[in-house]
Amino acid sequence: METIGAMMDIKAIIDKYKNREISVEENTKNILEKIKNDDTNAYITFDEEDSLKRAKLLDEKLASGAELGSLFGIAVAVKDNISYKNMNMTCASKMLENFRPMFDAKVVENLLAEDAIIIAKTNMDEFAMGGRGKTSYFGPVKNPVDKTRLTGGSSSGSAAAVAKEDVLIALGTDTGGSVRCPASYCNILGYKPTYSMVSRNGVVSMANTLDQVSVFGKNVADIRTIAQVIEGPDEHDMTVRLDDYKYEMDTYDFKGKKIAYIPSDDEMHMDIDSTVEKDYNSALDELKKLGADLSPINLKYSKYANPVYNVVMSSEVSSNMSRFDGIRFGYQSDKYTSVDELFINSRSEGLGEEVQRRIALGTMYLSADDNQRVYRQGLKLRTLIKQELEEVFKTYDLIITPTVTNLPPSLDDDYQDPLSDFKSDGFNVIVNLSGMCGLSVPVRKGISGSVQFIANANEDSKLLNAGEEFLRRLNEN
Repeated sequence: METIGAMMDIKAIIDKYKNREISVEENTKNILEKIKNDDTNAYITFDEEDSLKRAKLLDEKLASGAELGSLFGIAVAVKDNISYKNMNMTCASKMLENFRPMFDAKVVENLLAEDAIIIAKTNMDEFAMGGRGKTSYFGPVKNPVDKTRLTGGSSSGSAAAVAKEDVLIALGTDTGGSVRCPASYCNILGYKPTYSMVSRNGVVSMANTLDQVSVFGKNVADIRTIAQVIEGPDEHDMTVRLDDYKYEMDTYDFKGKKIAYIPSDDEMHMDIDSTVEKDYNSALDELKKLGADLSPINLKYSKYANPVYNVVMSSEVSSNMSRFDGIRFGYQSDKYTSVDELFINSRSEGLGEEVQRRIALGTMYLSADDNQRVYRQGLKLRTLIKQELEEVFKTYDLIITPTVTNLPPSLDDDYQDPLSDFKSDGFNVIVNLSGMCGLSVPVRKGISGSVQFIANANEDSKLLNAGEEFLRRLNEN
C-alpha cells in the first residue's frame, strides 16, 4: 500500500483511508520512522508498540463499517506536560524523568474519542519555563528551518514536529507566547485559544490563570478541526467554559473591517529586529490592499505587559512547583542528613536553573514581609491591560501585531541576561494576561517575522477565519 507524508490535510488523509489507498498502520509506521530518525531533538518519548496497536484497531474499525471519528487515524504529537497514561510525562525535567501518569488529560481523552493516535511526547523547556527551547533536561531543540538556530519555547518540540512535517498537528501549551513564539520561529501557524476554551485537567500547571492548551499546524482548516475536538466543558476543571463552543467556518472579508495596529514608534516596538519590523509592515500593506481600515492605537498600560507577566507568572509558578519536593512527587536526592536537607538537595539537583530562578522570584513577590506589594500591583496592572484591550474591541474588529520582536536565536547563543526570554514576547503576553485569543501567521517562507492577529475573548471563529483568508491571499501572491 501507498504511504503518505504528513503535509496534506486531515480531510485528505482520512479520505485516503476510506478509499483504501493507504492503511492507518502503514502510515503510522511511516511517521514513526520519521520520529526515530529525528535530528532536531524534538521528541522525548514515543511508544511504537502502543501506536501500531492503536493503528491496527482503527483499521479494523474502518473495515467493520463503524462510524469514524473526525480525527480518524491522524497522528498527533503532544507536549510532554500533557498527560497520556501510555507514555511517560517528564515535563523535560530530571525531577520527573521516569514519571508515568495514571490518567489521560481531558484533551487527550477528546483526541482518542475522535480516533486520533497520540504518536509521541515532545521536548519542551523544563516545566514550560523558557522562551527559546533551550532549558530542557534532555537538551535544546534545533529549528527545522535552520538547524543552527533554536525553535523558541516553551513548546519547542511540538513546533519542530509540525515544521519538519512529521505530523499535521501538535499540541503545546501557551502561558505567555509558548506556542505563538515557536510558531513564528519555525514559520508555521500557532493558535492560542481564549482562556477557558480548553480544559487544563491533566496538564501540569505552570501559571494557572495564564496557561492554555494551544495548537500548531500548517493550515487553518486542520487547526479548526482539532480545536473543535479539544474544546468544551470538563467537570474536573472549574475554569473551563460550561458549554460547547462551535467553530464556525466563514469567509472573512477584510474590506472595510476596522483593524488596529501598534505603530513602529510605539514603546512596545523597542529593540525590535529590523527584519521583523519590515515583515510586519509588509503585512500591514497587504491588509490595506485587502481593503482593511487600519488605524494606529496607543496602549497606555500594555507596554508594561512583560514585567506584569513576570510577576504574575513567577508567583503562580512558586505556588504550583511546591509539590515537586522529592517526597510527594519527583526525583529524590540520596544525599541528606535531615528533612530540610532532603528538600533542598532534591529540588537543587532535580530542577534546572531557570525553574529555580522563577520559583525564587515568585516566592519573593509573594513575600508577606511587604504584604505582597509587588504581586498586588501586578494584578492591578493586569486588570488595566485587560480593560484597555476590551475597550479597543468596542471599536475595532481585530488587532494586528508582530508575533515576537526578534528572529530565532542561534543554537549556541550563550545569553547572559536571564530576563531576555521575556523581552521578545510583549505582544504575546497581553493576550494571556487578558484571556483573549491569538493566532501567529507567517508572512513569508524561511527565517522571517510573523504577525499575530488578536481577537476578543470567545471570538475564536472570527480569528481563525481572518487568519485563513490572510494566509490564502499571501499564498496567491
